[in-house]
Amino acid sequence: MKQTDIYTQALICLRSILQADHPEFKNWIDWLERDIQDWTQRREVAHHLRAYGGMGSFNDLPSMCGNHDYIFDFLKSVCYAFGHLYGKREGISPEVLMKECLHDVEQEAYYPHKALNRAIVQHLMQGDLQENWDRLQEDLL
Repeated sequence: MKQTDIYTQALICLRSILQADHPEFKNWIDWLERDIQDWTQRREVAHHLRAYGGMGSFNDLPSMCGNHDYIFDFLKSVCYAFGHLYGKREGISPEVLMKECLHDVEQEAYYPHKALNRAIVQHLMQGDLQENWDRLQEDLL
């Protein structure tokens, strides 16, 4: 079985949270599906980055349910940071760049739940965040 890279895992989790909490936003679910395909087939991030600007953007989505909201925002920040830096730093692999982005976002002050941040990063790197995000609810309480 081929291991899925961290960026793809993050995009899949964003799509899954959106499907679970707001299936009515099919346009954004489809948008994330295209982002996944663009990355896995061509290593392209431009389409994903276009989601973040202007009125009605990805940043304007309503809150997700429970701990999904914190995880969704955390993953949006990670994916944006990665997409913004990808291709701009010579000689660095996507895997190393993603680990740097994860570390940077994990340390940001606007994500105050440091233990939860570490757990999100750990599960994302292990490829099992989707199976464990409901269990992470306890870390917010």
